[in-house]
Amino acid sequence: MFKRKKALAALLAGATCIAMLAGCGGSASSGGSASSGGSASSGGSTSGDGAQSAASGVDTYSMIDNFDVTTLDYVYNNKSSNGDYTSNFIEGLLTQDRHGNLVAGMATEWSSNEDASEWTFTIRDDATWTTSEGEEYEAVTAEDFVTGLKHAADSKSETLGLVADLIKGLREYSEGTGSWDDVGIKADGNTLTYSLTGPCAYFDGMTTYSILYPINAEFLESKGSDFGAVTPDSILYNGCYILSSLVPSQEVRFDANPNYYDSENVHVKHVVVTYTNGEDPAQGFNMFVNGETTATTINSSLPDVVAKADELYPDNQYKSLTTSTSYWGAFNWDRRAYALYNDPSVATTSKTTDAQKADTKAAILNANFRRAVYAAYSGHAVEAITMGEERADDVLRNTLVPYTFTSTSDGRSYGSIVTSELEALVPEYAGIDLNDGQDAWYNPELAKTFAEKAKEELGATISEWPIHLDVPVYASSENQKNMQLAMQKSIEDAIGDYVKIDLQFLEGDSSVYYSAFYNQPDGVSNSIDLVFGAGWGPDYGDPLTYIHCFDIHDGDMLNYSGINYESQGQDDEQKAALEAIGLAEIQEVVDQASAAKGDERIELFAKAEAMLLGNGILRPYSTSGASLTVSKVVPFTAAYGMYGQASYNRVPYFKYMELQEEPVLAADYEAAKEKWLAGE
Repeated sequence: MFKRKKALAALLAGATCIAMLAGCGGSASSGGSASSGGSASSGGSTSGDGAQSAASGVDTYSMIDNFDVTTLDYVYNNKSSNGDYTSNFIEGLLTQDRHGNLVAGMATEWSSNEDASEWTFTIRDDATWTTSEGEEYEAVTAEDFVTGLKHAADSKSETLGLVADLIKGLREYSEGTGSWDDVGIKADGNTLTYSLTGPCAYFDGMTTYSILYPINAEFLESKGSDFGAVTPDSILYNGCYILSSLVPSQEVRFDANPNYYDSENVHVKHVVVTYTNGEDPAQGFNMFVNGETTATTINSSLPDVVAKADELYPDNQYKSLTTSTSYWGAFNWDRRAYALYNDPSVATTSKTTDAQKADTKAAILNANFRRAVYAAYSGHAVEAITMGEERADDVLRNTLVPYTFTSTSDGRSYGSIVTSELEALVPEYAGIDLNDGQDAWYNPELAKTFAEKAKEELGATISEWPIHLDVPVYASSENQKNMQLAMQKSIEDAIGDYVKIDLQFLEGDSSVYYSAFYNQPDGVSNSIDLVFGAGWGPDYGDPLTYIHCFDIHDGDMLNYSGINYESQGQDDEQKAALEAIGLAEIQEVVDQASAAKGDERIELFAKAEAMLLGNGILRPYSTSGASLTVSKVVPFTAAYGMYGQASYNRVPYFKYMELQEEPVLAADYEAAKEKWLAGE
């Protein structure tokens, strides 16, 4: 995600998509050093290997997606299903080149004071706002960033938690106890200054995230409540592209912004996204064969597709890189809804009695029950549906924060610290290896052990076993159905005496499926028991960008687990649920980590994650990428980022990307990757 990068929700072909969030106060820089200042360059240059595509004449990128765009209000949004699109329309202070380096966006220079508690940006003088008709509106100014942040606070942005406690006075203003004049953002001519509540060496990297994007005040006022509506004319554009049209469940088109200051680095001039409901798992491949899309993955579980790919593209198949996005399963900790919030006629449960509902609720609050379900879930079996048996493990992930995301000064990886803390917390996990590429949590025998303990602990509070768990299924997607059936089989094969998975087949387009657990307006409208489909990609280079998902006050993934943000009204029952599952205790460790620096900060965040994993609050199972791919994108010409604008889910950030007429040779891809990894 919900990119946050955003929160993400898993759906077609095993890919996931959702949103992200964060906070700050640490040491490690996400880009250049905190006080060294930034370059005035406009961005990274394209690679020499891609020079051929500029002359190829190919300037249209076509793809399919199960898009469900619900808002274009980019400072309010926290979902990657929206943000993947708006990141191509709006540009912030900084962006990223093809190596992930921070480079100039709307700001040409940037620097911080000595302790990185105050940051200053110089806004370029050649950037303009453009209307949906391609007409120049006004120049982009420093004041536009002030307007953007104020709108985020006034609209109660879904990502406000990213910066509410970071920028001075913002929390107080957003809660009605402070004045906007006291908020730590000021514009003076073309100079923009942020005053923070404490040191934040990676704040420059955070500016790539949409809550810090600009908005023109005059335009915002003219639109009123229609700002960000799902129509091209509801926003202005200062980025690479302009939204030309968006027809729900049919097509999205956007075209290069004629007034973009760095148009020479926009080689893809037109983007066409065709809607798919996923009913035909071979659709993407067949469209590529017919010249209707620019790239495709090879579904290794479809023999006809594999045979055709081997026939047509024997030398063009390569494995894509994995990403920093992590996907996991999670329960609804306080379920109250048993039908879709926006269509009560659509039931989302197979439970027939109040006793069954009460049993499920009580079981979910038991740590050993949650551990049992997670240990019975085979990530390999589920991913094999789209990746094939031989390659299913390539995409498996076992931690929330990627294992090698950061390390201590003495070389200990973040993941190794998590492992040590986990083994100390839950002895049954002794010897577990949390590195990517294996199904570390899957252990049917251990699942039975946990289930037996749960049954003993719950005792007479449960009226009848097995416990029934409602899990939503996007009925139109053949891949999704098969993946959920594989999930059901693995869990019931292991602990069927204790758990019954009741699949809820939701008919209609993807918006119906997402309404059950992802697009609902608050936590209490979440109408499922369990989903393996949450996801998060980082907003900046610190573990907090992931861990904050579970902040008890405003964690981005609270709604996904049936809990309201505090701003939505957390009642006593929800607070009791957070206490029961251990999140309140974990929050204390997170708060300590947020105030710490250096190795202590990394160690405390690793401890917090071990508590999240050990308490069964989430069960990581995969990342994105590692797909067998055939593509006409010149390798490694596109912008890259582990976080921020260039870190996308399904819809790319198209700046710098170059295309060629014929599919890339696998040998050329590997050669380009070797150069890219070497920094060339």
